[in-house]
Amino acid sequence: MPQIYLIGIGMGNPDTLTVRAQRIIGQSDCLIGAKRMLESVENDRAVRISSIKNEEIVSAILQQPQDSIISVLLSGDVGFYSAAKKLCGCIRQSVAGAKLELICGISSLQYFCAKIETSWDDLKVISVHGRENNVPAAVQKFGKVFVLTGSNQTAGDVCKALCRYGLSDALVWVGEELSYPQEKISHGTAEELSVQTFSSLAVMVIEGKKVPQTDYPAIGFGDEMFLRNTEGKTVPMTKQEIRAVALSRLQITEDACVYDVGAGTGSVSIEAALTARGGRVYAIEKNPQAVEQLYKNRELFGAQNMQIVSGSAPQALLPLPAPDFVFVGGSSGNLSEILQLCFSKNPKVRVVVTAVTLETVGEMLCCAKELGNTFSELCFEVTQVSCARSRQAGNYHLMNGMNPVWIGCLFQKQSQTED
Repeated sequence: MPQIYLIGIGMGNPDTLTVRAQRIIGQSDCLIGAKRMLESVENDRAVRISSIKNEEIVSAILQQPQDSIISVLLSGDVGFYSAAKKLCGCIRQSVAGAKLELICGISSLQYFCAKIETSWDDLKVISVHGRENNVPAAVQKFGKVFVLTGSNQTAGDVCKALCRYGLSDALVWVGEELSYPQEKISHGTAEELSVQTFSSLAVMVIEGKKVPQTDYPAIGFGDEMFLRNTEGKTVPMTKQEIRAVALSRLQITEDACVYDVGAGTGSVSIEAALTARGGRVYAIEKNPQAVEQLYKNRELFGAQNMQIVSGSAPQALLPLPAPDFVFVGGSSGNLSEILQLCFSKNPKVRVVVTAVTLETVGEMLCCAKELGNTFSELCFEVTQVSCARSRQAGNYHLMNGMNPVWIGCLFQKQSQTED
């Protein structure tokens, strides 16, 4: 059987190769890897095969003599966002009895942090190279973040996103062409770097203000925690007890897209945003006084992944991305249109609607029946919540009853299993 090595060669400059990696490469009969990697190493006698596709690499390995030493060159470190993860499985599956060993290298994380004289043991590491990740939310949660960027989200794009989330003063370091003679390291605030253009394969370290995290889940904060009065007028709010039940029925996930229709003070939006730290919450509200209060409460709770949309539903929902979860606290008589639009955007959306009047309950039932005719797997459940709060009367405590609230939940059967 051939001896196969998967070797992390660092950033590409031969100076970042470990001594053991250099020795194994020099002893290899066959070298496989990207063209730039093959050009960065020395071994005149080895067969060189330029490829980065797992199927082609496995095929090339199978064509080599049984006593060959084969080295597959991989950028950075084999354990850090490396192709080695999937390639190992392919080799084990296709090359019977393969003798396989991984040789670690110097990752861009290690190299870059040394360059900017910072530690990396306290960094949150994420990648937006060919994948989606909410970098601003990570900065708010962890304070110090390392990012691998890509063409789909460059360092400039990340800086613009930081500015949108109120993190324009975050300190940012960007590294390009690491280890090469043309290596470039930029430093400044997110706002300063947001106007610059960077290589698609840059890395970043971001230091920003952490948003205080609560010691308990963001479901059912006390009503007194939210700001409600604007110019002497009280803005409507979903009360603590109802909010807790409604959010438990929504089952919001960390990276979800959420609508809060008729957001009022934003009590539901805030708790949804603190739950979906890696996602986006859209607070839709038509009342100007309520919109003003939404901005104040967003700042108070540091919920910068909450985007405030001033307007009436369903029109205000049209340009928004497809939702995963929707809470309807106020529909202004447009419940049917709102639900039809949400389910047309995402048939698997999970929706919770609250109602305090019998008319709204009746409308909710009619909407569920209409949607059920279109979506055969749609489930509809209703919970009635009746609460009372104590008040002191002299030496005694009495209970003040609150209006009963009906909480309707619409979801596809498969969504129930996934949730």
